[in-house]
Order: sequence, then structure tokens, then C-alpha cells
Amino acid sequence: MEFEVLGPLRVRSTGRAVTVTGRMQKLLLGTLLANANRDVPANTLVEVLWPGETGDSASKLYLHIHKLRRLLGEPDRLASGEGGYQLRVLPGELDAQRFESLVDEAVASDPRRCAELSREALALWRGEPYDGLDSPELAERARRLTERRLAAIETLCQAELADGGPSSLVDELTELIRRHPFRERLHELLMIALYRVGRRTAALAVYRAARRLFVEELGIEPGPELREAERRILAGLPIEPAGSTAPAVVPSELPRTVRNFVGRAAELSELDDQLALSGRDSAPVCVVVGTAGVGKTATVVRWGNRVRPRFPDGQLYVDLRGYGPEQPPSAANVLEGFLQALGVEGPAIPRDLPARAARFRALAARRRLLVVLDNARTCEQVRPLLPMSSSCQVVVTSRDSLAGLVARDGANRIVLRRLPSSDARELFRGLAGERTDDAADAIDQVVRQCVRLPLALRVAAEIFRARDNISVADLAAELADEHRRLDLMDADGDAHTAIRSVFSRSLHHLPPSSARLFVLWGLHPGHDLTASAFAAVSGEDLRATRKALDALTRSHLVEEGFAGRYRTHDLLRAYARELAGQVEPACREAATRRLFVWFLRTVLAARALVDPKARVIDLTGLEETRTEAPFHTRDDALAWFAAERANLVAVVRTAADQGADDICCLLAAALMRLFYLTKHWDDWLVTHEIAVAAARRSGRRVDEAYLLLGLGIAHDDVGGFEKAIEYFRTTAEVFHELGNRHGQAWTLNNLGVTQDSMGRFAEAAASYTAALEMFQADRDLNGEGIALNNLGDLRRQQGLFDDSLRHLRDAVALQRSSGDRTSLRFTLRTLGDLYRDKGLREQASEEYRHALAITRELDDRWGSARLLVQLADLSAADGRETEARDHLHEALGLCTATGDPIAEKIRARLGA
Repeated sequence: MEFEVLGPLRVRSTGRAVTVTGRMQKLLLGTLLANANRDVPANTLVEVLWPGETGDSASKLYLHIHKLRRLLGEPDRLASGEGGYQLRVLPGELDAQRFESLVDEAVASDPRRCAELSREALALWRGEPYDGLDSPELAERARRLTERRLAAIETLCQAELADGGPSSLVDELTELIRRHPFRERLHELLMIALYRVGRRTAALAVYRAARRLFVEELGIEPGPELREAERRILAGLPIEPAGSTAPAVVPSELPRTVRNFVGRAAELSELDDQLALSGRDSAPVCVVVGTAGVGKTATVVRWGNRVRPRFPDGQLYVDLRGYGPEQPPSAANVLEGFLQALGVEGPAIPRDLPARAARFRALAARRRLLVVLDNARTCEQVRPLLPMSSSCQVVVTSRDSLAGLVARDGANRIVLRRLPSSDARELFRGLAGERTDDAADAIDQVVRQCVRLPLALRVAAEIFRARDNISVADLAAELADEHRRLDLMDADGDAHTAIRSVFSRSLHHLPPSSARLFVLWGLHPGHDLTASAFAAVSGEDLRATRKALDALTRSHLVEEGFAGRYRTHDLLRAYARELAGQVEPACREAATRRLFVWFLRTVLAARALVDPKARVIDLTGLEETRTEAPFHTRDDALAWFAAERANLVAVVRTAADQGADDICCLLAAALMRLFYLTKHWDDWLVTHEIAVAAARRSGRRVDEAYLLLGLGIAHDDVGGFEKAIEYFRTTAEVFHELGNRHGQAWTLNNLGVTQDSMGRFAEAAASYTAALEMFQADRDLNGEGIALNNLGDLRRQQGLFDDSLRHLRDAVALQRSSGDRTSLRFTLRTLGDLYRDKGLREQASEEYRHALAITRELDDRWGSARLLVQLADLSAADGRETEARDHLHEALGLCTATGDPIAEKIRARLGA
């Protein structure tokens, strides 16, 4: 099938048009296509199709889903599951995906190929994306696609300029600037095009006109690239376009603006004034401070979304959770998220904080980025996250004044006070609806009881809207009732306490199941949860849990975010935790245990899909859970792990703190294979260190041994060889005391790998040989094949080619007979290395290709890229330069914009 969204929605099947009629069907299909191959929760679809409707819309949604399935003609295209509905779209079927793939490939190509690919990508457009579909989510998706289209046009112009066509570009760039006057890159390219055809005066006139436009309309000076172009033209120096036209990845992480935003005109104007400071020596920093619930985040997000066009290279956002009940993210973890958002993946992310900060600043340089650091508590949280480029803008929110940032870092502070009474009344009226028209006095009472805090007013308004049988005066009376409030504080009292009183009223009017679920949420040590996890902590089935969550969502006590993940404001999290502390200890412990067991069993299910050959972890005596794993494929399992990783680390830590040592040890051990694949070394090390202490404290010697083994592997992975050897030797001692020969074998094998890496070949050979003998005695074919491969590679490095070939052929035979394709690909690659070293390039190429096929099948892009480089080396050695470049281009496409050193080496070889 073919799906087209780069214009009015169109569908084709076997070359014939499929007519999608009716606004609802088009909106439903468009939303599913925008989330292709991902679960879309049913309540999200309901909100898209019938926004604000409070009735039961499930049956109407099912009817539309049924009609859409019939329309598509392939029932399995549109699947339903625990996470909602998912539309399966194959590679190449969706024009928006084809467009983005072509653009990514173009950025990594030489100028001529880049121009060809860019034209092909732009030819897919027929109009505005998702044209005619009215939905906030689709509008945001359309905005991002349009931004990428403009970036692709700039990429095309730069490629044509680099390929020697400046004269033909002048008219085209002039017209583009007329349509998009604030695209600074277009002005730069036009200056260069004019300069290259000898029109120096006209090029300088373009700069003057651009500067006048930016200063008068935006209040900012041109960026460093445009200023540098002017300087070189004035000096008569050669000039080239300044690097890539746009980052391959443009993050768009700002939350949506809240409904019925009111006031804050002065503060928004101050933020605009700060933006005018960009273009100086470093990134302007603005700190928005105020008490809890005063609307700091809402104000900054409102402003950020309003000025989004001024930051075409992206917007980064993070909640630093400085005042929440859970552990704030470390600066290293935040930078990891920023680097991932900017396109850096997995192993390419530096391990230590200074290196991550340096990498982030390098990526941020020369880009127009907005960075929002929400809910900071200390200056130390913020400083490592600051970009240095004057093209960036940083906005920080905090309850603290952050005086150090102002004094030392030159930040400007904006203090957000409680809303003026007039704005507070307008906010409540707008949220509460028409029944407030004749209730001025009662509204004034509610405003005072909510201490003019936007958050409290929003919750109070929702209570009123949800109960059509009360008046505003009734609401005010309930809020004023001392016997039914947690704490009675006047308007000048403590804001946290006043908000608690409003929260208590919101909770009081919930169905008992929803109120119970909110309280149990307080037991979760992390920041967000899925419906399945909520079902686990409550002990209810998933359908009942979703119904309870719907009520919490309508009451604004929780919000549903991306991919069906629920979260809430940190004040409400603190309130839930406070209430959870009042639950009877036995019930509290049982609910916490259910949640932790669910996480453990779900991790094991993910691990089984990702690595079916992984060691079986004994769960004898462990409780069952009521919900199924929320994934069915390897990719789904990895996506779930990525979303839950912070929660899983928090569960390991909290389980240890609460004495649930079995959960702590088993969960950390289960996570090892996932950490090994994704290279999240920081989390790997901290979870295993915590779990080793728990294992020793509770006498879980088997768990201790495997956790020590995991620590050794982690340290070996990051180059800490001496530390790795120390852990492996301790592990071997524990396994020896336990009489666990199988564990000893794996420990010796990994010890050999580390010794091998250190060039201690004699010791490595002894370790591999001892491990091999133990694997053979235990009939562990997987371990035996790996040990033989390691021995073969060692002998290859020593130049003992006959011994190497014998070991490797034995390994291949074992792995093929046992179906161990994961290990087989490594042995085939080693075999290719051996043939290469022997000068048998044709045989080496054949083995590399077999290894590459399996590696691609397992979706290992890093391994695939390296095998492609090895194939390119062989092709080049045989004089097949075109074939070599094809391999290198493909390898570069796999790791473009990741920052992996191999990408830089490939670009250097290609001359890109």
C-alpha cells in the first residue's frame, strides 16, 4: 500500500486509489499514520475525534476502527492491543518517512548525490502536510515536516552551490528569501552565490538588508555564520558555506501550551527582551523563579511555543525535578538525553560528565536552539547543561532565586508572582464555563482560597465542571470547610498547604477506585508509569485500571503523555506520596511488591525477545503478575526498555532501600543483557553495585557472583581493564566456593577477553582454554562456540593461522547446528579477519557478507557499519573504488549524525 500525507491525505492499494471519506475517518487515519507502527491509546484517539467529550465514546471509536479496517482491505494492518491501536506501515509505504530518509541520506552524501536525493525528497510534496485535518497533534507533526522541507531546500541549494552552480541559484534564492525572510541560512547562501559570480556589492547589500530585517523585526543581530560571510567578502577572501545547512535531527521537545492561558504579558515581554540579547559572546540565560504552582512552566512553555520559529534547529526541554519526591536526574543523564535528541546514539555518547558537556556544546555551536531547563533546584544542576554558543537561548525555571547563576553566569532573573486577582478570576471563569456568569462574589472566594495560584485554580475549576449540581458558592463553601480540608491556610499562608486542600477536594470527589490508584501511585519511586504498571500496583485488571486513570486524567490529577505514559505535577506526586505513607503497612508493602515484581517479569520478557540465549534466571517462589508484557517484538521490547530505563534504575535502588533484596538482585541481573546491548554504562554500573551490596547483605551468593560478573563485563566494555580483571577474579572465587562450574566457565571466558584486549595473549589463551573445557564438560554449545571463536581470534593475532582456522571452523559448525545466529555473526567476522590477514580477500569478503546479513537481521546498526567498512577496505584493495564508496556511503548512512568516531573516519575517506 501507499500512504501519502505530504498534502491532502491519499491512500493507494496495488496502484488504485482508496477513497477515504468523512472527516472522522480521515482524522483517525491521519493520527494513526503520524504514529505509524506505534500503539496509540484509545483515549488519545477519542480526544482527537471528539475533543472535550465526557461520555462513553469507546463504542463510537470501535465502529470507526472497524470501518477503517474494511477500507484498508488488510485486517492485520490495523491491530488492537493492550497499548491501544497500531497501524502497521512497511518501509517505503509512507511518503513522509521516505522524505525524511532521503533527506538524511542527502546530508551524508557528496554534493552531486546530495542534490539528486534532495530533489527526489522534495518531489514527494503535494501541498501542506495533513492538509485539511484539524488536530493539535497533526498540526505539530505538519509543522515539523514543513521545517524539515525548508531545511531540505537549503541543503539542495548548498549542494548545488558546492557543485559549481552559483549563477543559476541567485534568482531561486532571492525568491526563497521573499517567502521565508527569517531563514538566515538562505541569506548566507545568496551572499555566497552573488560573491562567486563577481557581484560583491550585491552580496554585501543582502547582508545589510538581512541585518536590518532581523534587528527591526526580531530584535536580534545576525548569527555568527552571516557575520563571518560579510567579513570574508569585505576582505576579498574565498568563502564556503559554513558546514551543514541544518542538523539531520531537529528536536521538538517543548510540551503543549496549557488551555486557557491567562495574563503574564509583562513576563512574556521580558523573555522577548532576553531573546534580543542573542548574538553576544555566550548563550543568554534567563531564570524564571517563583513559588510552587505559580505557573512558571506554563509561562515558559507558552513563550517557547510562541517564538518557536526563531529556533529552527530545535527546542530541548527537560524537567530537572528539583522539588519532586523522586531523585532528580543527574547532569550526565540529562546530557545523555540532549545528545540523543540531537542525533547521537548509544556507544557514541561519552561516559563522563565533562566529555558529555563538551560534546553537547560542540553540537549546539552554530545552531539556533532553545534550551528549557525546567524545575531546577540548584545552580550546580544547571551549569553543566548550558551551551556556550550565542546562537542558543536558555530559560531556567525554579522555586529558588538561583542567585549564583545571576551573579556568576550573568543570568537575568524574572520573578513570577501569584496572578493578579483579575487574571485569576478570568482563568477560573474560562476553565469553569458558563455557570460562573452570575457568581462574582463566590468566584472571589474561590480565588482567595486557591491563593491565586494557577495550578490550584485549574484543579478547583475541574472539580466544579465535573459536578453540574453545585454552584460556585457551594464550591467555595466546601473549600472553606475546616473539617473537610487537610490544612486551612489564608491567602498569605503557605502555598503548598493551600494546594493540598484543593487536591484533597479533587480526590474526595473521585470514584473510590481512582482515588485508591492515585494514593498507590505514591509508592512508585520513578516519575511516570504506564497503565499496565498501574494495574500491577493496584492489583486490578487493565480495563478497570484504565477506567480509573481516565477519571484521574479528567480531574487533572494526572496527564497522559507520549506513548501512553502517565505523569503529573511534582506537587501532586508529593501529595500522593504523603497519602501513600498513611496506608496500612501491610497493604503498602503488598502493593509495592506487586509493582516491583511486574517490572522484574516485564524486563525478563523484554530480555527474552532481545537475547533468547541469555541465562535463565530462576524465579522459583516469585509471585505472578496480572498483566501481560506490553510488547510482542524485539523492537517493541527495546523501545519499552528505553522508556522505562529511569524507572528500572529507581526500582533497583528503592528495592534495596526497602529490604526487597531478591527483587533488587534479580532485576539488576536481568537488566545486564539490555545494558550490554544499549551501552548505558552509567546505569549498568550503579544498578550492579547496589545489587552486589544487597546480595552480600542477604546471603544471595549465586546472585552476587553473576552481578560481579556483570560489573567485570561493564568495566571491560568501557576500557577499565584492571578493574574488570579484579571483578572477574572475585567472581571466579565465588563460583568456585559455590561449586558452579558453568559460572566459572563464563567468568574465565570474559577474563580472557580482557587479557586479550590488554595484549596478554598467554594469559588469555589459558583462560579461554580453561573456559572451553568447562563448557564442553557442561555441554554448553553456546559457550563452547564463543570460547572457540575467542581462541581463534587470539591465534589469528599471534599469526598462528592454521590453529585459528581450526578453532573458527569448529565454532561455526557448533553455532550453525545449534541455531545460535547471534554468536555466529561474530565468528564469521573473525573468520573474515583471518582470511583478510592471509591475503585471501575473496574468501574474507564472503564471510563478512554472511556476517553482515545476520547483523542486519538483528538490527545491529553499529555492527553493520563496521562490517561495511571492512568490505569497503577489501573492495578498495582490489581496485573496486566505486563498490568501496558504495559500502562507505551505506555505512555512513547507518551512523550519520551519531558522533561515533567511525563516522568521522568514513567522511574523511569519502572526502565529504
